[in-house]
Amino acid sequence: MESLDQQVLADLFDLKYIAVRVPGFYDPMYSKSLSGLLYQEIDDSASGGIYESNIDSFWNVMKDKERRERYFNVALPLQQRLRRLSAPYPSPVDLLRLALDEAWPGGAGLMKMSGRKMPFGITRLWRTGSEALPHQDVLHREIGEEDDTVRLVSQLGVNIYLDTADEGGELETWDHVITDEAYEDLRDEYEGSYGYPRSMLPEESLLISPEVGDLVMVNTTCAHAVRKITRGRRMTVSGFVGNSGTDQPLRCWS
Repeated sequence: MESLDQQVLADLFDLKYIAVRVPGFYDPMYSKSLSGLLYQEIDDSASGGIYESNIDSFWNVMKDKERRERYFNVALPLQQRLRRLSAPYPSPVDLLRLALDEAWPGGAGLMKMSGRKMPFGITRLWRTGSEALPHQDVLHREIGEEDDTVRLVSQLGVNIYLDTADEGGELETWDHVITDEAYEDLRDEYEGSYGYPRSMLPEESLLISPEVGDLVMVNTTCAHAVRKITRGRRMTVSGFVGNSGTDQPLRCWS
């Protein structure tokens, strides 16, 4: 895929595709320059548990009031800092939000919760030995029925690859959705939909080996994983994009 347009996004939201890759979305030279700076920005107190980051993800702060407050407070400073670190080149997150805004009839913007903007485009650093088990990312399972939260009809995970591992670290996804009804029977065993055993998934999967600068978008209602890194390290700028309808703006958060 050379670029994003409304039809590509609609087909991805509708599961006509389970993943889309845009090679060289962000210039590889810019990517290498930015990754060198972001490696120095990793915050030891912020972690997804399976990767290292510069800030907490929403998943990581849901049950901690203090960390959740810090999460919302960094929403705009995060965008601005990445913009400064990227200079004189454009920020990869700015490029992505602009592409989404232009492609989608309702435009695109930052997700809000309780009237507060959420961060979008956190750094994720995966070192040798790290991996993500098969899982789903479904926002309403994480937050419950909060009245002031936008209802989404579908959700994408987005990754812009600033550095890639020498071996391993491939993105793996399955054409397989574990429905909310089926998840209810698994909720206590796999809290947050993380860590499904491969035995419950189809044998056939799609394996994506991105290159530096690539944008990869996956429908996160499908089970997906990151293969174990066996040599080197992998860095992405990552987040989610939610769809509330064609006439509504896409909501972006991390």
